[in-house]
Formats: sequence, C-alpha cells, structure tokens
Amino acid sequence: MREPSSIRVRRATAADAVPLGKLAIELVRMHHALDPRRFLAPSPETEAGYGRWLAREAQRDGAVVLAAVRDDALVGYAYATVEGRNWNELLDAHGKLHDVFVAEDARGNGIASLLLAAVRDALAATGCERIVLSTSVANERAQRLFTSFGFRPSMIEMTWNDEAPARSRAMR
Repeated sequence: MREPSSIRVRRATAADAVPLGKLAIELVRMHHALDPRRFLAPSPETEAGYGRWLAREAQRDGAVVLAAVRDDALVGYAYATVEGRNWNELLDAHGKLHDVFVAEDARGNGIASLLLAAVRDALAATGCERIVLSTSVANERAQRLFTSFGFRPSMIEMTWNDEAPARSRAMR
C-alpha cells in the first residue's frame, strides 16, 4: 500500500479529458454491472464523451472536478456541483456530489478519502452548508466511506422499468 502523501489532489484541467474519460468509463461499467436496468450501458463514445464533458465542467463556475495524481498519472477523480434551492427535492442551496472514483489498481490507499475531503472543502469554500449524494445500494464500500465522513442516509431512490421488451412497447 502506498502512502496517501504520494498522492496529490488538484483541480482537473481541460488537458485531463482523456484520463478522466478512462476513469469515468470504469465508473459507468461498474454501475451498469451493479444494475443494468438502472444505469446506462457503456457505448463506444462513452469514454471520450464523458471525459470531454468532465473537462468542460472543470472550467465551469459552480462545478468542482478534482484529480488525484500519483507519479504524474491520474488515478482518481471527484465531481460535484453547487446547486441552488431545489423545490422539487425540498433542498435549500447545497453541494451535490456526483462522482468519486479511484482506479481499481490504486484502491485501498486512501485516495477516495483524500478526494472526498478535498471536494467537501471546495464546496464548503463556496458557502455550501450541506452536501448530498447518491450511492448505489450495492456499493457498500462507498457507503462506508461516506458514513465515515458524516454522511447519513436520507432518501432511497427507486427505479421502475417496464418488463416488456422494447419491440412490444413500440407496437403499443
């Protein structure tokens, strides 16, 4: 196990689009494998598209995209946004944590904790007094991490899918 001190967390830049895409596609694959009826399926354009999108988000006011770097290689990232009051979700202004992901070969080294602490601090610096996130019911490791940082369960997302094959739906 490497020391977390060998990891540097910094703001992502436009130049990080390709390595961000490589990590993001793994996040997509992981979620799709957990529940293919809930999460989108990776496609040939997912990696490049997600990477370009995260790199653009990194430049946007109100978005925080952080990169965890080890030996000049991007080994993890976090993505969060500053959100205003949301009447539909019954939330005052808040930060929303969308992604925390660490490459499989870099896990177990405290990188996710470093990213989570850095994204929490970045959101707090914008005035966010609360941060909300969603995590897969099956991702107990992530839930333990979030709980260790003081997050608590507050909502349960539920998904419904029509069981009929797509072709028969189209005939209706």
